[in-house]
Amino acid sequence: MNTFFRTSNFGPFTIRQATPGDATAVIELLKGVAKRLHERGINQWEFLLRDEEDSEIVAAIDRGVSYIVTDGNSLVATFNLTNKQNAWDHMLWGAPNEENAFYIHRLAVHSDYTGRGIGRDLLLWFEENINAESGLLRLDCIANNPVLNTFYKQTGFQYIGQALAEGDSFSLYEKQLPRTSSVKSR
Repeated sequence: MNTFFRTSNFGPFTIRQATPGDATAVIELLKGVAKRLHERGINQWEFLLRDEEDSEIVAAIDRGVSYIVTDGNSLVATFNLTNKQNAWDHMLWGAPNEENAFYIHRLAVHSDYTGRGIGRDLLLWFEENINAESGLLRLDCIANNPVLNTFYKQTGFQYIGQALAEGDSFSLYEKQLPRTSSVKSR
């Protein structure tokens, strides 16, 4: 486990960095979520259904910014977390400033585990377990996803505004992290 987290324990689950051996399962989980969203008329992650991001998902795993949540041998959820802006973050949030910000991407819960509050609990777990002297948790979602926009507000994220990227409007959210010990950059 890298120094981002104080513990790898997440209730009955374990959180760890994804390895290249996890890539197929992570891609399948993300595509499953994208398919469910598409079936509901929500175009978030639709590019995943066209295999446009498979190599980027593998590259994120190789860079050490992808994580998985497991229940023994079963994949429960996945997410990307980094305190370095990628090109997408720069497009939405602008140039990095002095604040220590952690960017969450591709947070997805496997269909076998939906409805149990795992996504909400994971967002709260980040707040309690990211090793940072101070900082912000940031995430975004497509603006026309009312369920996800409401969900982020209900988990204590503050709506910052909208940004345009690749022809779509995205809602930006952030939450102040409580003060803890320092973290090394990744």
